[in-house]
Amino acid sequence: MLTTGLDILRILAETGKPLTATAIAERVGLHVSNVSRTLRVLSAHGYVRKPSYHSFAPDLGVLALAGSAVMQLPLIKHSRDPLIRIAGSSGLQATLATLHRDQVLYLHRAQPSGHCLSGVAGGFPLHLSVVGLRLLMDLPAKEALAALERARARYGWERPSARCPTDPPSCLKALPGLCRDGVLRTDHWLDGSGFAAAVSIHLPDQPPLALSLDGPGERDHQSTLLQAAGLLKTHLLEYLT
Repeated sequence: MLTTGLDILRILAETGKPLTATAIAERVGLHVSNVSRTLRVLSAHGYVRKPSYHSFAPDLGVLALAGSAVMQLPLIKHSRDPLIRIAGSSGLQATLATLHRDQVLYLHRAQPSGHCLSGVAGGFPLHLSVVGLRLLMDLPAKEALAALERARARYGWERPSARCPTDPPSCLKALPGLCRDGVLRTDHWLDGSGFAAAVSIHLPDQPPLALSLDGPGERDHQSTLLQAAGLLKTHLLEYLT
């Protein structure tokens, strides 16, 4: 039942709309009676609610659980303060992200002011997320393309400028040409000003990570990003290995 419950919560969260027990059963590959029993348990504990008589959606229990767990995860706990320092010293937004089931998870988004938002999943067009695109570059092309297609179905395909790729295949094809010394830059896809770049960080026994810096201004911060990535990697190696 635990595996079924986790699958149900994932499906409800990723679908973004209420689903019937029958629709959920089709997605998890189980009989509707088994799914209905699990839904009753999830509902009783506040993880699932019924916005209508026949449909189900995530409830506040999911948020409460996630909020309590976020800062207990070592990777998130030990990277928050360094991200805040990176943002403060660079004067740019510093973002640390990873991938989970092809979904970009923003571990931290730190502002130069010191404000930091932690543990955010999705909510932003993948083709406009430089840190998300840098993570995709380390995936097999087929997986990366599928992730972009799913993101387009969920968020649409906004094009802030004529330079922005027109679809997922052209986006994926353009990325290698925008990457130099391991740093991906996509600022010209927006309005041609500012800075937006990301670099991968690889740690033993940890998920793939990418660090980005972005913000207004004409200065090239590529060396700052590479230095910050090196310092962050050294810091995390000390606490996570």
